Amino acid sequence: MNPRWDPRLDTAQLTPPIPREVRAFLDREAPSKHSGVLAVGQPGKVGVLELTLGVGQSGRTGLRERFAKAPMSLTRPLYVDPCDKNHAVLYLRTTGGGLAENDRIRQKFVLEEGARATVSTQAATNVHRMNAGVATQWVSFSLGPNACLEYFPGHTTLYGGSRLVQLTECDVPSTASVIAGEMTLLGRVARGEVHEFDAFSLGLRVTRDGRPLLADTVVTVGAGNGRNLMVWGDYPVWGTILAVTPSAFSTPPAQLMDMCRSAVAEIRREDIVAGVSTLVGGAGVMVRIAGYSSVGVREVMGALHDVLRQKILGKSSFDLRRM
Repeated sequence: MNPRWDPRLDTAQLTPPIPREVRAFLDREAPSKHSGVLAVGQPGKVGVLELTLGVGQSGRTGLRERFAKAPMSLTRPLYVDPCDKNHAVLYLRTTGGGLAENDRIRQKFVLEEGARATVSTQAATNVHRMNAGVATQWVSFSLGPNACLEYFPGHTTLYGGSRLVQLTECDVPSTASVIAGEMTLLGRVARGEVHEFDAFSLGLRVTRDGRPLLADTVVTVGAGNGRNLMVWGDYPVWGTILAVTPSAFSTPPAQLMDMCRSAVAEIRREDIVAGVSTLVGGAGVMVRIAGYSSVGVREVMGALHDVLRQKILGKSSFDLRRM
């Protein structure tokens, strides 16, 4: 075996499943469009981050193992949760200015038994215009017994002419819990650029003991086609809040849904709409929020995070941008 070859950098293993609609779109491109385009695996086109988090003798959650390849890096664990001094907060960083054609970002996180952590990013992710190819961002979480994960990255902005396949997946055992939130801007809203991206696939998967609890994928191909009411409609900003509860969680799913609805109603924003649904077997809830401004959607997501965190973890949320 070539000692310089690292299986963690195998580009075939860094690319998530590409939906057939996106593949068909890429196959239709004229060959001339591919001239001068850097391929996957070229310097700077692949970013990898693999982390294992475990509980130390002090009770704090810390890093057991870490592998990072530029442009990906991360901060040391911070302990800034005012309600839990052992809860680790990690900020992911990238030295790049966003995602370009054929970029591959692959992140894997393992939370060992009892680990408690929040994962966020340093800032938003910009997806730039592309002449060919597609950028991908693939994030996987694997939780151990009694582990607790919160995942709230900065929002993703799709520039006009951009292409992105994004997949977030979690494997959550029956005693673990997850609260996650992602927000997407379907263009540079302040510039009036909305729904001008070329291709976008947004996927979210949750499994428990090999059983699927959630498999949600929205695929849009062609500038302007996202305005279809069956896809994104006219709303330029979308957010998703996901909560996966332990099997022994005492609050019925219907009550958790009512709490989420009440939290949205209390914001009293006429430019925001939201829908709540349960996961398979009442294993949690998912809330999808649509609005005309990132400020409004972020406000609703913050309120939902606080309600869910108090109910599931018994702790209030805190601002990840101000401490």
